[in-house]
Amino acid sequence: MKTRTDGGIAFALGGLGGLNAHGVGFLEAARALNVEPSIISCTGGMITWVADWLEGKPLLPCLEEHLRVGTRFAPPFHWMNTLWIAAFGDPTSFRPAVWEYWRRWMRPVEWPDVSSLLDRMLPAQVFVPRRSGEELARTAVVMNASTIPLVFNSFQPASGREYLHVNPAAADFLGVKTGKVGGPSKYLPIDQGAVRGALWLYFYGLDDESNPDGLVDGTYRRQYIVRELHLCDRIYITRPYNSRWSERVPQNYFEIQDYSTDLWFTGAYQAELAGLRQINSLLKDGKLNGGEFHPVDLVEVEVARQYGFFDYVQEELEVFESAFRTAYHQLTKAE
Repeated sequence: MKTRTDGGIAFALGGLGGLNAHGVGFLEAARALNVEPSIISCTGGMITWVADWLEGKPLLPCLEEHLRVGTRFAPPFHWMNTLWIAAFGDPTSFRPAVWEYWRRWMRPVEWPDVSSLLDRMLPAQVFVPRRSGEELARTAVVMNASTIPLVFNSFQPASGREYLHVNPAAADFLGVKTGKVGGPSKYLPIDQGAVRGALWLYFYGLDDESNPDGLVDGTYRRQYIVRELHLCDRIYITRPYNSRWSERVPQNYFEIQDYSTDLWFTGAYQAELAGLRQINSLLKDGKLNGGEFHPVDLVEVEVARQYGFFDYVQEELEVFESAFRTAYHQLTKAE
């Protein structure tokens, strides 16, 4: 199988907790078929997996090791792994913010009010990230050294601004210049702080003490970076959930939370693709002409079945295997 040489192809990889195995399966299928994209965009947890892929690491053994370390309960009690992580954290990603919780109670308060009481009783900071500065820096070095253009996002709640972090190859591919955090520029270089911010969950805390960089995971703002990839003829979009609700109608609290998560991500996703689909439709109907526009083939690589609320934290080998098969078929069929 040969890599496309015309307008090129792009990979848009969306991170989602324990379903990152879906994107990992897609990347390994692309490697098996020797498909090299013209550009890669990724969000959330897929950032570190993409760095490993760019470095040439076999991702399946890494995923199996992650499962070995983080899995304590086998089926039919697999759902208890999520409860364990909620109570004790993930050994590779975060720990409970126990010390930080009690430290808040030691702070002096001039006059107690409802907000200060809630800040202590139910703080936003529930976990503390475990990834070291060395690991974050290594991810940045690998991405910047890659000849494949790469872009990921972060979000700055204080300004309401999304930032796109690009390696030198992506800055050249997209024809953009990078600026400074807090400045008018939407594009920023990739460095240790960018990786930290792009992996920062809300549960890590948003206050200045917990989060001095002021950046959070861009997945909360936009799970897929697609519209910036319009220079390519085809964009493969790995979706760690299905476009339809394939299970029973939600009837309990956790099913409603699962449904809400799907609606949240799906709404942003549909808005992300609306412009490209509109241009495709106008070109097809002959209502739009001009050398600046061309049709973009949007290929959605979705999970095969519905996953529940307790599946968003714990990775599963089944998700990887299913994604590998689906992606292998999609990438082969495209040629």
